[in-house]
Amino acid sequence: MVEPKVTVVNPAHWLDERGEIPLAPAALRARALRVAQCIEYGGPLARGHWRETLIPCRRRPSGEACSGLLGVLKQSDDAILAFCAVCKADEYLIYEWEETLWAEGPMEPLDVAAMSGADEREPRRAPGPESRDELLARTLKLLGSSLTPAEVKRMIAVARAPSEVIHAIVGSLPAPPAIASLERFMPLFMDLWNDMQPTPPGLALEPPRIRTKVGANQPCPCGSGKKFKRCCMFSDTVH
Repeated sequence: MVEPKVTVVNPAHWLDERGEIPLAPAALRARALRVAQCIEYGGPLARGHWRETLIPCRRRPSGEACSGLLGVLKQSDDAILAFCAVCKADEYLIYEWEETLWAEGPMEPLDVAAMSGADEREPRRAPGPESRDELLARTLKLLGSSLTPAEVKRMIAVARAPSEVIHAIVGSLPAPPAIASLERFMPLFMDLWNDMQPTPPGLALEPPRIRTKVGANQPCPCGSGKKFKRCCMFSDTVH
């Protein structure tokens, strides 16, 4: 059995004339990105220290696939050794990496608006779905419901209490929903309920019980001794 020889790398040899990772050939770009990841992980380490990365190992010394993750070690001469702690194979020995973009670890976040030349006076939108309907559709899918946001809105429009809609949604599911999916659905549902069922002027209503901050597995505040999710979680008032 012949053990694989470690590849000695000077990062400058992997970059183009502008100091960037070339787009082609694809195999060279893939190897350069892998080296850049190793530098990101290993650059900030103190000499003699190592850490495990999220970079998957590619092979065992025998040539078989390996399920391990690469570790990076900062050697006494500041070279970074990328190795697998599972199959013990060394992959890269990286030297003269200090002038690379990744020398001090992950790069600072870039301002997308500044890069695109967007007018700073324009309000910035938060990333993610652009409408509540998209969020509602996603949480309904997490629950396992086949209902659409429009159908839920129609239910809200005729319901007298939020619990009516919640019981209808949960009751239509093919299996009991996971607590985590309910916890994502409930705040969005209650925001939607409050928007569609505004409080009349001059009338201060107590916030619906469903907005409680009590955890699903905590004792119910009604004093029954049961967990909240097994007692008043879907009721408008505490029993």
